[in-house]
Amino acid sequence: MLTFLKSAFAVILSFFQLLVMNVSYGEMQTVNRAEEPAAEIINDISGDTELAESVKFASAVGNAVDCCYIDADRSAYAMENLDAVLTHTLGKTNSATLTDTNGGVYISESFDTYYISNGQKYLSSNSATEGRVNTIRLGKYYYECHVRDYDFSGSDFKVDKTYHVYGDRLYTQLSLYACEATTALESFGSETVIAKDTVVKSAVKDKNGVHSADEDFDAESVEYIAFDIKNVGVVALIIPSDGSTVVRGITCSTDSYVIDIGAVYEAGTGINKNDETGGYELNCVTFGFRIYTDSTHSFDGAAQQAKLERSPLEGITVSAGNTNAYYVGYEALRGTYTLYMDGTDFNTAYARPEIQLFAPISITCDDNDREIYIRSNGSNGCLEAAAVLDGTDTLVPIDVQVCKNFQGDGGEPFYSVHDYQYGDSFFPLSLKANETVELTLLNLYQNWGNNPLKQLSSIEFHVSYFHLSTGTTESNCIAPYFVYEKAGWLLPDFRTRSGDMWPTQPQFNSVGILKFMTYDKKALGFIDAGEVLSEYRSGTIDSVGQTYSDITNEYVSDCGSYTYTLRHVEFPQTDENRTYYTLSVTFDRDVTFKNFKRDFDLFYFDGRFVNFDKVGYLDENNSSVITDVNTSKTVYYTLGSESPYWGFFNITDDKQYQIEQNFGCNFAMIIKDSTVIIGGEEQDVSFVMRDSSTSSLTSGSLTLDLQGVTFRAGDTINIDLVLLPWGNGLEETDDNVRSVREDSAIYAVKATTITGTVESDSIVPAIRAESNTAEFTLSGGRNNIAVRVNGFTQLKSPTVYVKTENGWEIMETASEHGYDGFSVYYNSDGTYGYSFIYCSESPTQSVTFRVVQ
Repeated sequence: MLTFLKSAFAVILSFFQLLVMNVSYGEMQTVNRAEEPAAEIINDISGDTELAESVKFASAVGNAVDCCYIDADRSAYAMENLDAVLTHTLGKTNSATLTDTNGGVYISESFDTYYISNGQKYLSSNSATEGRVNTIRLGKYYYECHVRDYDFSGSDFKVDKTYHVYGDRLYTQLSLYACEATTALESFGSETVIAKDTVVKSAVKDKNGVHSADEDFDAESVEYIAFDIKNVGVVALIIPSDGSTVVRGITCSTDSYVIDIGAVYEAGTGINKNDETGGYELNCVTFGFRIYTDSTHSFDGAAQQAKLERSPLEGITVSAGNTNAYYVGYEALRGTYTLYMDGTDFNTAYARPEIQLFAPISITCDDNDREIYIRSNGSNGCLEAAAVLDGTDTLVPIDVQVCKNFQGDGGEPFYSVHDYQYGDSFFPLSLKANETVELTLLNLYQNWGNNPLKQLSSIEFHVSYFHLSTGTTESNCIAPYFVYEKAGWLLPDFRTRSGDMWPTQPQFNSVGILKFMTYDKKALGFIDAGEVLSEYRSGTIDSVGQTYSDITNEYVSDCGSYTYTLRHVEFPQTDENRTYYTLSVTFDRDVTFKNFKRDFDLFYFDGRFVNFDKVGYLDENNSSVITDVNTSKTVYYTLGSESPYWGFFNITDDKQYQIEQNFGCNFAMIIKDSTVIIGGEEQDVSFVMRDSSTSSLTSGSLTLDLQGVTFRAGDTINIDLVLLPWGNGLEETDDNVRSVREDSAIYAVKATTITGTVESDSIVPAIRAESNTAEFTLSGGRNNIAVRVNGFTQLKSPTVYVKTENGWEIMETASEHGYDGFSVYYNSDGTYGYSFIYCSESPTQSVTFRVVQ
């Protein structure tokens, strides 16, 4: 009876929702999602290279860090790795909670900061402003998350709480900035509060030994402070030995331990204004510590990690190479062994595509096994990609994370006033005790082998950005948390390749605002009740380059009704910027829409600063149509079934001045394939392009030809598509779009094998080798395309043969350097994958390859 009443109430509630609004929701359900089973390791790589353990370590910590807002209101920001989750509130309270990955609490609502001036103590938890996060470095191994704007109740200082998050470790670096130059600061520190009733035991290590937190200890020589937390494990604060940080003491009350850690700072020392004016030596005051956790309930792990942190390696030498490289030292607050390398600019690299800056590195480990991170830092912001060679100059499958700042793009208004350029590359290494390894770091700019490289890196800006380019020519940028707060704008830079190159540098114009998966609630059926957006939840980078870029990001809707992933893939194409996407949606509860095609945007585009005269599309009869953009009313164009497309072109006369100001081109979307499951059954439903243009804004959306419809929990939508910025904006026909429809949808790349098997991938042609040999035919596509061959059991450059009328001929992928022209991957089963670029001259032709080791 109770079950019946619940069901009846749900039906009545759903009916009422639909009367008042255009959407109604059912109860959340558990939806089974297909997961890849853990792969069995079938290949032992131990003897393949002296960096074999580093390859496996890089694989283990790659994609192991994720940072996201915890809810639609962005009330807090969670930083997660393999061991722990640090969730920082973004209200005025300035606190963070540290848990294990299952939610067990180590430290609750703590990590406050303070400063003392004129004898008065100011807490940043008493801030007049709310906190804000900007993660300025992000990628496969490392996120640099800055919690900013807390101002100690409107005082003369602001704090920057930086969390350096790796897949296997976490550091906090706390910095105090002055709003005006001053000598009034007396001290700067942090307070970590741990509830006593959660503690089983404690350990404080100083020069005299190990004590409990309730006993006296020598504060100036503290190495770590550790607590065993009931039912969770050990949490420890490890103090660096770089002279930046001091433990001022631990206050024990009946309820808690308060750990006071601060900067080594002489009261009255002058601090410059945040813009670095004032004439003093210090621009800010900074200190920090490593936050260590494990689930063992033993302090051995904390003690060992403290030993390694406080006694960094000394046996590192860096040769100058061709880039004036030198070893800087261990950055204790960041947790990296850092070297410096010169860089170059876009124009120089474009004019000299063979440029590869290299730094030979030799590392002799001490008596401990170590897992470390290397950072190469340079003062030029144009670094695109990087790679690692072992001591035999063999390319090894250790992805290198590149992070940079171009300068001048309008980043942080307070914390980075000078907006300094940099180009950083990060990668992990695993070292055995007393072993010596030799390697070479390559910093890359334009070419990789005989083709432009393709890369994915990050850029420092006012929000987190991924940057993608073909060589030094930018293609797209991805803003995973969106460009401006919750606006949903995903691709802030979306650049044509078939337009006109800028006269000042090798770049092309960008266009538009682009969003995925939004809908309008429309209360009472016509009153705007607000747009429902989504939040980023996690990301996976499957290829940072050098031959193709491949990143998948997952989002959850603000209403909680569905999750979706966006896979973004790019090849180093030089005729067009074909941006390959897979949108995969899964509904987590029943959702009913009164008018789906009116209110739901699977994808949205508008011209931003430019308007267009023409719209082109494939009509329901599968005929190509060009018509005028209608600015007086909303128009629905039902699209055909044979690789449909739609787009805007021919910028209006009054907006063409934008082109000369380096903005504006044409836009198109092409659908390669799709599957729509409604009510558990696959549906034959047409796509619709909704043209909602006005006289002031050209805009269009992709939706489905559905009005009243209910998606059930477990229903899915999957679309493979191409987003295409094209032309210079003045074209009067959309011939370019029809051409890309031909090469990327009608005759998309297809692989057939002679030796080996075709692997399932809707974008990247992939083949699994048999006995270290693959023979296959590729048909379709146009321009530069990456093909990936997996299943190799040896680490050495593959030989690629092309079948011609004269028989098999070697395809030279490498440049004069010899080691480049392909990318290498360590697969989950222990085998290697290799990808290389080939050029498809025509989508109606085919090429046969043989790849052997």
